[in-house]
Amino acid sequence: MSTKNNLLLASLPLEVSADIIKASEFVHYDLRDKVVQPDEPIEFIHFIESGVMSLLKIMEDGSAVELATIGNEGMLDIPVALDIHSISALVMCQVESSAWRIPKADFNKLKKTAPSLVQLSLRYAMVLFEQIALTTGCNQTHSVDKRCAKWILLTHDRSESSTFPMTQEFLANMLGISRTIVNATAVKLSERKIISYVRGKITILDRLALEAESCNCYTALGLLYKNSMVAGDPLASY
Repeated sequence: MSTKNNLLLASLPLEVSADIIKASEFVHYDLRDKVVQPDEPIEFIHFIESGVMSLLKIMEDGSAVELATIGNEGMLDIPVALDIHSISALVMCQVESSAWRIPKADFNKLKKTAPSLVQLSLRYAMVLFEQIALTTGCNQTHSVDKRCAKWILLTHDRSESSTFPMTQEFLANMLGISRTIVNATAVKLSERKIISYVRGKITILDRLALEAESCNCYTALGLLYKNSMVAGDPLASY
């Protein structure tokens, strides 16, 4: 099984990535599968090969706020690299996904013998922190239309197709808005032939126009990954 899709694995020395794969199981997740539960012990580390995962904060009233999206540029359960054993957030599958899943004990063993794995994990943890900070600012200052365009672009980047499933309810939860507003935004983009939104599926019709509709946070996220990783790192192609 190839490891070329996960950019973190691809950036590690071959012997380190090979050791990770040897200790891992290749797993599949369907839409809305809950991969990491809040405040429960982390048992595995996931290197995403395809699809999209959402990092969500569940509020007291049961509503969810999306903190970040993670695709094949990253990994889940990064707190393990910092010797933290649980997180208060929920990780849910946003687009059908596959991943290399390595038990925490095996990952910790590899950390002791592979300094490159420790270094890369810490750098990625910092990038993810910056992504969460940028997303928080975006949610507070930018219009729903721009945030929606950015979110669709990020999902498209991590999907293997220009068409991916997305219900109004799910998109509303991700953006922290009502389904009525989601519908109005989708209708506007559809009328302008930028996307097609039919039966819970989004199809990108005009990528350049969608980029023009997005806030500059989309470009900022790309630059974040490009500038935060070492020169020549495959993450620079995010």
